[in-house]
Amino acid sequence: MSKAVVYTGADPTLDEDGNWVGEWEGDVEVRDVAVADGVTGVKSYAFYGCEGIKNLSFLEDSAITTVGEFAFKELGIVNLLGAEGVRKIGAAAFQDCRDLRTIEGLGCEEMGIQCFEACTLLQSMKGWPASMTVIPGGTFLDCTGMTTVDCDLSRVTSIGEDAFWGCTSLLPPSLSARGADPAAVLAFLKRKSFLERAPERRAFLCSLKHAQSDFYNRTGDPCGASRRIIMEFAGLFPA
Repeated sequence: MSKAVVYTGADPTLDEDGNWVGEWEGDVEVRDVAVADGVTGVKSYAFYGCEGIKNLSFLEDSAITTVGEFAFKELGIVNLLGAEGVRKIGAAAFQDCRDLRTIEGLGCEEMGIQCFEACTLLQSMKGWPASMTVIPGGTFLDCTGMTTVDCDLSRVTSIGEDAFWGCTSLLPPSLSARGADPAAVLAFLKRKSFLERAPERRAFLCSLKHAQSDFYNRTGDPCGASRRIIMEFAGLFPA
């Protein structure tokens, strides 16, 4: 059974065990959400665990500018679109949205920690907000499916602890490990984004891979020194 609901912007309440509960938290029958007139924010825990919600986009032309912590945790959404008007997102707002594959057009100016933690099918982040100079701690923690950071990272000045820990499809093992140097991660992401956006850089990288193949044909060494040489020329590691 499914149902459509009207979100009124009610504050979370305390249950008998002292836990905060959102307006529609845990209601797996909720499929469609309309936002009442005058509501500009989604409160904390509002739709936590509403796995039946597949599309936000972003709550159908609402005037939402803020999203509270855990507000959309464990939803069944596949794409996060149309959130250009959202200016503040609370901690863990989209944590454990395990069907989420793409994020586009995020316009926020402030973001809490662990916003997209454990979104294991998330493949790309398109358009990191230009107004945000920090990637908060744990933002993409354990996003094991992420392969592309397709955004302008020139404005990013720092990366929080474990922001990309466990992104094994994106980063080399040395940068995926817990406790990785944030400066090294930032440097790698900037170079990776730059290489992926510039065709001439891709061609250059292809020529380096060809050089590696030639090196292997001459030496029989499939990795080791030859791989190190390639990475040094590509700028992914210091010489």
